[in-house]
Amino acid sequence: MKDLFEIIEKPQNFPYCPGCGHTSIDMALARAIFELNLEKKDVLIVSDIGCVGLVDKLFNVHTLHTLHGRSTAIASGVKMVDEVLFDNQLKTIVMIGDGGATIGLLHLVESAKLNVDITVLVHNNFLYGMTGGQHSGLTPKEFKTSTTIRGNPFEALRIIDILKNSGASFYARTFSQDPDLKDIIKEAISHRGFSVIEILELCTGYATRYNDIKGNDLKIILENSGGKIKEKIERESFGLLYKSKFFDKKSEFEFTEIEAERKINLKNPIKIVIAGSAGEGVQLASSLLCISAILGGLNSTQKNDNPVTVGSGFSVSEIIIKDGDIKYTGIEEPDYLIITSMDGLKRVKGFIERSKNIIIDESLTDNKNFIRVPARKYIKLRGGPTYFSLGVLFGKFNPFDFELYEKAILKYGKAKDETLTCFREGLNFGRKL
Repeated sequence: MKDLFEIIEKPQNFPYCPGCGHTSIDMALARAIFELNLEKKDVLIVSDIGCVGLVDKLFNVHTLHTLHGRSTAIASGVKMVDEVLFDNQLKTIVMIGDGGATIGLLHLVESAKLNVDITVLVHNNFLYGMTGGQHSGLTPKEFKTSTTIRGNPFEALRIIDILKNSGASFYARTFSQDPDLKDIIKEAISHRGFSVIEILELCTGYATRYNDIKGNDLKIILENSGGKIKEKIERESFGLLYKSKFFDKKSEFEFTEIEAERKINLKNPIKIVIAGSAGEGVQLASSLLCISAILGGLNSTQKNDNPVTVGSGFSVSEIIIKDGDIKYTGIEEPDYLIITSMDGLKRVKGFIERSKNIIIDESLTDNKNFIRVPARKYIKLRGGPTYFSLGVLFGKFNPFDFELYEKAILKYGKAKDETLTCFREGLNFGRKL
């Protein structure tokens, strides 16, 4: 059995105001995780903006801090992938305030509708605590905040009713001092489907300043606004439904399965940045490089960057090739930097000082420390400057078997004969350097 303090830091380290309900909720969640005997690697806490977002550093599990109101959408995406493509072991828990729930209301509605297997804890302290005590969509009628100083004239949104009617399969409503809170959270986490708990609490920074209210009054507020709720409905979760309906059927959106043809012995990862102009086939040529590595039994990632206009400006691909897991797809110090156009050069200037080897079109610089190549001579072929430059890279440095790149061209490329010719001319050019 794990020690509770493997899950959470000591309460005296909590950053919240004295009496804030966040501490009670965090401790209830920690005890729930502890009593469910969940492995730390199988728990993800996704936090929203506000004081509720301070939870990240308190828990010794995976944590992800998101934009205001977007935590539910992020958590849903993570869980969908886990449930459909992986081992479905991840327990994904959203920590969101009443402000975030109001801003991101449609994310909550959509996740409930799809019955995504996440647990949402709505910390409802009736106002925006971190930004000055303004009212939110969940502020009760007559409740005073910094923006409703004479009392909120409107009824609060009934968030549980909204999500219940949107399709939530587990929904509960209680308050932070409820001795049953831990067990309700345990039940919500164990439930397979969308679960939400609205937890009433007090902001001791603002709610008690503007209102004659104490913690003991939360139970009265709860009773006067519908009372304690806990309901569960048996309904297939998004992942199970998706897999039963679509997973065994091929569609135009299915991933391409690439089988390794051999096993390359690669001692160190290879990091390559390719920068050119949009519309010149940079990203396709880069993807073929990734495929060639996979054909050689290696792992590879491709991180693309281009303007929102897509068809104008720069186009950059960052490629990592490794014999092993790639846990971060960004590149700080490229082993090879290929630049085929002025658009690309402007975009990756910051990489030049940090790159070990630079292959650049000869029209862009006369720097003799760079490998200057006639890449743009092949501009009539879509991707030509990149294919030629990659040929130079293979001819000069031989990072791994160039024949695998040729196989990738022949199997997955376009204008295959012309592309192969262009690549081989670069290969011969590189061998003579």
